[in-house]
Amino acid sequence: MEANVSVTIKDVARLAGVSIATVSRVLNESDVVKDQTRKAVLEAVEKLGYNRNEVARSLKFRQTRTIGIIAPELSNIFFMEVVEALERCLAPKGYSMIITSSYDSVQEEKRKLQILIERNVDGMVVMPSGSEGEHFLSKALSNIPLVLVDRRIKALKVDSVETDNRYGVHKMIEALCNEGFKRIGFIGGDPNIHTAGERLHGYLEAMAAYNLPVEDEFVLHQGPMTQLNGRDQLKMALSDPDHPQAFFIANDSMHLGATIYAIENLQEIQGLPPVFASFDYLSYAPLLKLCHYAVSQPFEQIGQEVAALLLKRLGGNWEDFPQHVMLKPEIKVLKANGGIPFEREEEEQRRVHSDADVSEKLCSYF
Repeated sequence: MEANVSVTIKDVARLAGVSIATVSRVLNESDVVKDQTRKAVLEAVEKLGYNRNEVARSLKFRQTRTIGIIAPELSNIFFMEVVEALERCLAPKGYSMIITSSYDSVQEEKRKLQILIERNVDGMVVMPSGSEGEHFLSKALSNIPLVLVDRRIKALKVDSVETDNRYGVHKMIEALCNEGFKRIGFIGGDPNIHTAGERLHGYLEAMAAYNLPVEDEFVLHQGPMTQLNGRDQLKMALSDPDHPQAFFIANDSMHLGATIYAIENLQEIQGLPPVFASFDYLSYAPLLKLCHYAVSQPFEQIGQEVAALLLKRLGGNWEDFPQHVMLKPEIKVLKANGGIPFEREEEEQRRVHSDADVSEKLCSYF
């Protein structure tokens, strides 16, 4: 064919000596086509350089076979692990993903949400940047299945998948307590963000459960859960000569920032280097030598649960909507770093939701 002339499905059918319907079946990987016919069609596709017009196809079937993903920050390895696990589940079903970041900004999240709507994505997966959720209630989004991951928004009725944050934090405090630490600080983020708030709540519950003192000056939870903030908050805590030796750190980014600060300033730190227990166990976790214990989130299972919810809604099944999936994390003891194995109860951890002291503390932090 002449250069710059668009090749059509009719051209492929003519060269292969079959009907347009047969070409369509081959391109859609139907099993009803004979091997010899399939070979002839694929050879014609290759010879003519035919490319299917997915835009036109999506208009015809009102499906783009794309899922929009909005993450707070693409540099956070946790979010990318979840996205990769999700891709492994959705790609075999014929879906591709459009991935973008809100840069931890609600305004940017609103803008990216509108862009994905205009791209006619079939479904969305969002890791919310804040506690605001009105923009998820727009009429334009009402017919697009949405699943929130890692962070829930109060009063927003949508499907969600998250890890049991309180359980993970409780096991970290239990591990540090078992190692002999009685003073344990907290380094986290803005408790109005669901994940940060749940981890602070878990810390206060666990400290109460083990009769450990909560020292307000070492319960730090301002700003985003970033590497820079982790560095700054540990610096603030260690500036007090009478600081705790052990700290729970609320996520991997803050953990990395705190570790960098501690390693760079070992000579100036009063007493022994601090010991950390952290939420999130990623590939580089064993290299962070100050960390004795870590909470490992089930990335693959998160991806499977999110994909299952999306495919269920895309298939028209809304029977159990909204569904909230809570997954139990794995507890890692980094023995090479000094972590001590401890008894891990299989039953649900002790929780003290009704404890007056915990409730009063929470009110002062939120």
